[in-house]
Amino acid sequence: MIQSLFHTMFRSLCGCGNPLRFRWNGDSLTHFYFLQISSLKSISKSTIQEPSLTVDYLVNSCGLSPESALRAAQQINIKTASKPDSVLELLRNYGFTNTHIAKLITKNPSLLLADPIKTLKPKMEFFRNNGISDPILAKHPNILKRSLENQIIPSFNYLKSLLHTNDNFAFAVGRSSWILHSPQKLMEPNIAILQSHGVPKSIISKVIMTNPRTLCVKPDKFSEAVMKIIEMGFDPSSFMFAYGLWKLLGIKKSVWEAKLAIYRSFGWSDDEILSMFRKQPTCMAPSEKKISTALDFFMNKLNWTRADIFKYPTTLFLSLEKRTMPRCSVIEVLLSKGLMKKGQMGTALIVTEAVFLKNYVVKYQEDLPQLLEIYQTKMGVL
Repeated sequence: MIQSLFHTMFRSLCGCGNPLRFRWNGDSLTHFYFLQISSLKSISKSTIQEPSLTVDYLVNSCGLSPESALRAAQQINIKTASKPDSVLELLRNYGFTNTHIAKLITKNPSLLLADPIKTLKPKMEFFRNNGISDPILAKHPNILKRSLENQIIPSFNYLKSLLHTNDNFAFAVGRSSWILHSPQKLMEPNIAILQSHGVPKSIISKVIMTNPRTLCVKPDKFSEAVMKIIEMGFDPSSFMFAYGLWKLLGIKKSVWEAKLAIYRSFGWSDDEILSMFRKQPTCMAPSEKKISTALDFFMNKLNWTRADIFKYPTTLFLSLEKRTMPRCSVIEVLLSKGLMKKGQMGTALIVTEAVFLKNYVVKYQEDLPQLLEIYQTKMGVL
């Protein structure tokens, strides 16, 4: 075990894939270890540590990899196993699997040194009683570090007043655990702005559940974005209003203008771009390069019109290599045989994999057995 840990550390320190070989002779391992270390240059003192009970415990009791254990050991120092054992026992009693525990400790090693009865158990009870499952805690272990009385409970009470159910609360925390950190102070001014423009509570709840960061920008910037989205023609009573606001707030003005310029370079008018954005705000989300590559493929190679793209806007942002091009190789054959019309291409590109295979490959297997091979070759399966 120790030899494996040394190999791991030396691979990291040397920046190479070949671990130093150890000669297990009469010399003490500690002497040999520091002899090797002295030959390395520019190594931080915090990295040069002998494998300890901490690393051994993290690997053998918590299930961390040697690499993760070495990193975690820089944050905590386990002198005795009594408290960490109690923490692990508590987690297992609450149903945490070994996988959950490994994820939890990898992300937040200091939990092993927390008081399991006074600090962790009350929080575990609270979260269990309010719908927060083990996978969510394993994904967001930092919420166990927050004060139950000063942060967790007040945040829960505020969010529950907006989300109404424990399921909705759990979903929101699973998406962004930081909303348990004083959400009222961050969200309340912007929620008031939405309400002043007639956005219903049901839409506000959906925003909190899907992308709460939308509500945490500075109120002046948020108000400006709300006014712009309304001017664009979004209906404040629809979820698409919130979706468009989310996308608009996530794009810098200079980047927004650059993406508009790309659409214009392919012949799109500002009204057409705006109509596209209202229908599918995702059209402004990808990188400039991805937008340009997608427009070039559909408009110059497939000869789609702007009307075709407007009808099926999500096709622009599917993976060209993994989805669009492999499916187009099948579609081309079907078009050439008169078994499919060009206007059906959009549907063929957006359906699920199972539906595509059933309706466009298996359906014609008897007459066109080569379709499956063509498709799998483009997919890289063959």
